Amino acid sequence: MESNKKEELLNPLIDSLEVNIKGLIILSDNEKDISRADVIRKLENSKEEEVREFLNLIKEERKGTDVNILLATLGEFLLSSFLFVMGILFVIPTFFGGNASGYLLNYYGNALHSISETSGLPSLTIVINFLVAVVLLLASFNTLKTARMNIRFLFR
Repeated sequence: MESNKKEELLNPLIDSLEVNIKGLIILSDNEKDISRADVIRKLENSKEEEVREFLNLIKEERKGTDVNILLATLGEFLLSSFLFVMGILFVIPTFFGGNASGYLLNYYGNALHSISETSGLPSLTIVINFLVAVVLLLASFNTLKTARMNIRFLFR
């Protein structure tokens, strides 16, 4: 019974707060003159003690995660570097010589010659290797994007 009473008291206030927060975020996203940092700064400088207390409550929850976010960001940079290097290593044969596609065919064809004598397999392998390289490079750039967003979150 007591839990239901808490829910009845909190739900309308939380719903109203969620709508107001959503409105502030939408406004800061749509208006070039208003950034999220401006919204946070306004709330931090509020004359209302309860508003500042609420922000401090949220910040206290976040403080413990700053170190975790920093470590995750460093890990993402390392992962991105690894993925980038692996992607380049898969693509690098195409950068050699005048006939890049011929060199690529010979490069991967010779490696697979001992596995199979069929002529279609080396061509398929070349395509698969190129696709793997593209996926690795895209994953690298996506990981960098995630790391950038984490850095922005830490230093806002």
